[in-house]
Amino acid sequence: MSTEDVYEEELEYLVEYAEMTPVYFIPVRDAAKNIAGKERTETQLQSITLQLISDMLDRGVQVGDLGSHEDEDFVPWNLSRDQALQKIASEMKQYDDPLDFVNICWFAAV
Repeated sequence: MSTEDVYEEELEYLVEYAEMTPVYFIPVRDAAKNIAGKERTETQLQSITLQLISDMLDRGVQVGDLGSHEDEDFVPWNLSRDQALQKIASEMKQYDDPLDFVNICWFAAV
């Protein structure tokens, strides 16, 4: 399977997942790992992660936070697409452990 096929498969999975329930950051990160393969750098992973998020946004997925009240599951960020991507890129650089990316945002097709 080509890298492009793997990318499209992972992207489609993430979009479908986000249509069912809010998705936390780790599945997006895991998809980037699958696409990048074993010989990858952190910079490559972050680049692929941002590309996946960009393509998710293009397919109707929104970026935001989990709601703080029972009646709101997900609260979209009030940012443009580019502002959201810049914020995510900036915050990824602030964490030493990629598992902490879970604190950055969530994704949902609302």
